[in-house]
Amino acid sequence: MSITPKKGKTGNRSNGKALSEEDKWVNDKLTKMTLEEKIGQSFMVACWSNRGDSHIEEIEQQITEDKIGGVIFFQGERGNLQNSIDRFQKKAETPLLIGMDAEWGIAMRIFQEERFPYAQTIGAANDVELTKKMGEYMAIECDQMGIHLSFSPVADVNSNPKNPVIGFRAFGSDAAHVSKHVSAFVQGMEGQNVLSCVKHFPGHGDTDVDSHLELPTVSHTEAEFRATDFAPFKSGIAAGTSAVMVAHLNVPSLDNSGTPSSLSKKVIQGYLRDELKFKGLVISDALNMKAVSEKYGKSEVVAKAYMAGCDIVLFPESVKEAIQLIRKKVESGDLEKSEVDARCKQVLRAKYKAIIHKPMVKRKDVSIELKLACAQVYEKAMVVIKNENKSLPLDRLDRKIVRISVGTHALAFRESIDRYANVEHHHFYSIKEALERLKDKSWQGYDVIITDFHSNAQRAKNNYGFGEWQKVTDLLPVEATVITTFFGNPLVLSGTPQLPVNIDACVLGYENHELAQDRVGQFIMGAFDVSGKLDISINDTWKKGTGLSVKGNGRLKYTVPEELGISSDKMAEIDAIVDNAIRSKALPGCQVVVAIDGKVIHQKSYGTTMYEKGDSITNDHLYDIASITKIASSTMSLMKLKSEGKFDETATLGELVPEIVGETPYAKLKASDMLTHQAGLTPWIPFYKTTLKEGQLKTEIYSTTKKEGFSVPVADGLWIKDDYAKVMMKTILETPLSGEKKYEYSDLGYYFFKAYIEKTTGKTQDKYVDQAIYKPLGLQRMTYLPLRKFRLSEIVPTENDKEYRKQVIHGYVHDPGAAMVGGVGGHAGLFSNATDLAALMQVLLNKGQVGEFSLIDRSIVEEFTRCQYYPKNRRGLGFDKPTIDKKSGPTCSLVSSGSFGHSGFTGTLAWADPEFKVNFVFLSNRVYPDATNWKITNMGIRTEIQRVIYEALADSKK
Repeated sequence: MSITPKKGKTGNRSNGKALSEEDKWVNDKLTKMTLEEKIGQSFMVACWSNRGDSHIEEIEQQITEDKIGGVIFFQGERGNLQNSIDRFQKKAETPLLIGMDAEWGIAMRIFQEERFPYAQTIGAANDVELTKKMGEYMAIECDQMGIHLSFSPVADVNSNPKNPVIGFRAFGSDAAHVSKHVSAFVQGMEGQNVLSCVKHFPGHGDTDVDSHLELPTVSHTEAEFRATDFAPFKSGIAAGTSAVMVAHLNVPSLDNSGTPSSLSKKVIQGYLRDELKFKGLVISDALNMKAVSEKYGKSEVVAKAYMAGCDIVLFPESVKEAIQLIRKKVESGDLEKSEVDARCKQVLRAKYKAIIHKPMVKRKDVSIELKLACAQVYEKAMVVIKNENKSLPLDRLDRKIVRISVGTHALAFRESIDRYANVEHHHFYSIKEALERLKDKSWQGYDVIITDFHSNAQRAKNNYGFGEWQKVTDLLPVEATVITTFFGNPLVLSGTPQLPVNIDACVLGYENHELAQDRVGQFIMGAFDVSGKLDISINDTWKKGTGLSVKGNGRLKYTVPEELGISSDKMAEIDAIVDNAIRSKALPGCQVVVAIDGKVIHQKSYGTTMYEKGDSITNDHLYDIASITKIASSTMSLMKLKSEGKFDETATLGELVPEIVGETPYAKLKASDMLTHQAGLTPWIPFYKTTLKEGQLKTEIYSTTKKEGFSVPVADGLWIKDDYAKVMMKTILETPLSGEKKYEYSDLGYYFFKAYIEKTTGKTQDKYVDQAIYKPLGLQRMTYLPLRKFRLSEIVPTENDKEYRKQVIHGYVHDPGAAMVGGVGGHAGLFSNATDLAALMQVLLNKGQVGEFSLIDRSIVEEFTRCQYYPKNRRGLGFDKPTIDKKSGPTCSLVSSGSFGHSGFTGTLAWADPEFKVNFVFLSNRVYPDATNWKITNMGIRTEIQRVIYEALADSKK
């Protein structure tokens, strides 16, 4: 029985036309081979590159003596794999075809490699472009290792949930669904010049026996095979797959002789070749599998597979003897020489395509794109199957949240949710441990309980590795909001007809992978929408297609620039700007956060806390954000109070704080004029100078010990008189107003706003803003008086204050006026990391909304961030705006006129742009050790970074 050879890409081998280069190479190789060598080309032997030299030498002998055509690699490590491939290729007269089962990348076989999502997860994500990318990136990975043929994708329709061998390896349980993903995957892999192999023909999806152990029977009718099982193989063939692997199956409707499909001419020639018109490589499943090896001898099974039509016999346990047996079949007339030639040509053509004629491509580093694509698969695959009372996402975070985690490799989920909220964590490695340690736990006072279960198992044993998970959730109270997540096979719920009533929300993360954990954590906190649907039926309750759609709440999502089509290489220009700034001693270190469209694409820390012997800056370090306090504390508070009907920006100080201003000229000042810096206030009063005598602190005003009457901290080991704030306010009121309504920046108005906020709320400003704004938003590292909450090592120092406090200011506010009122000023005093400040700015970009939680009325945010007195004054209410001509000021020229933010004296900037959806935060301590160092401004460091952001965004839209 002859096999139609596969056409090459160029030329034509018939009608007397010139031979193509492929034909020439194939024919040249073929004519130089003996019969045994031609047969040997069909043998792909197994290699474990970690088994040592004797094993490697055995294969080298098969290469040199038996002229085998290929090697399939199993367990090993990257180094010894590449070493083995190099050794083998040097021994081979004809290049070896190197194969590997790389269904989820080379990590399926090679230790310590990052794995790709499983096919089940890719199918659940149900995005063919992502599936194609998975094929592309797996191909690139194989190519870099010298692997020519990946035995993937699995094209089986997993219609039997009890299937012990396919399951998570398949794209799903629906033929059409599997077909489109097989097609996309094949296109991706073949497009990167690596041979794909769809498997396991004629369809291994509806089996309940593992063919590694015994021969399964598939009882489908011929019509059922055609309608269901064949469909994905047709799609793979149409997409250009190079190979099809034939399974070891008993398929009575296709071959009633009982012959396993891998050894059946009827299946291979009749259905695969003739009906499906497949002209590429036919490959047997591994011939050491018990489905065939126990019935046939080691040489016999190889010969039968070869004679049935397999171009490559995979994992033959007999090589030399099997080759001789096949030779004898030719000599006896049982096998035509033309068939041997046809088989050999198929293999040689595959080698020409994968090795000889392969384009020389200089691979670029795709690690970022790969990680993004995998993360997007997990993001799209996750399924919400319950969401009572809109428990997801968590809008308000000023609730007591505890997390109960059971299983291994759970750290990424913790890190993900810790970005957003203050969470108490309890981790247990097993259900047993969790039950023992939680049995006496009191849940009183907890508002939200997150339970996450982790299992790396994909088979049904011990409930897919999750065990009796429900015993843990049974301990939890009905009163709390309980959110349960499963990181592992979704079939964990196959024996659960209904979730317990105390579980309010449930998310299926599909796999216990760090990227899946990260994305589920972000989703729970509201970073994006989820609308995933089950690609398989779990049971009668959760059938294929089940899945709730849940909207995000606008919190920041953490990702990479490429998700927005922005180049990481372009964003790396920020690194160069900062590195130059540090080298130039414009600043010792800084934090930079960039978010576009609510997605954080750059979150980095640079340099050290001090030039000499400083700690490396981390994303958690707190900076004194100086005048950004005006918007992040005072203006936010005023907008919040206005939302509650408790503040009117048109009111005067005489109406807001009459007890302070009395009948002074200040009583007539409008809040709106102070917020826009056109009230005629003097720019700054150096209050501290009147407390010095001949350069030394006056002892009647300061104490170096905390004592009665001196309890207000100014710096380390220094306290000021408790009532000195009244002296400062008196000084302000005695300072003449300019009488002109023109823009002149001043801190002084914020002393009055602080007084009004505290009077109206009955709380000190630090406590009010923390309770009303920061805690609901989950801002854990934005605070006044940081030493009350954080270690000194977590706080970045500012100036070496030689004039006033005679020390390096560390943990205390840099601004002298704010320090003299105890560190809580309306104009300064706030500390933060860039991440929390960016989160706050994002709420402003979202017009004060966090999902269904309205922190501030939309219209109020819009009004306060609007330029109030164009063109004479660029300012909003509290917020800075770009200069009218955008040629100077706090921003680069590329920002929109609708953008807003504020800068800080210590070397900080927070800027949001609603038009371009850009959120940019830069924090530094440029004042260390000397506040007269203005290189940050002279070098345009902040504005140049901002320019890079806008250029990157513009480039992404080209």
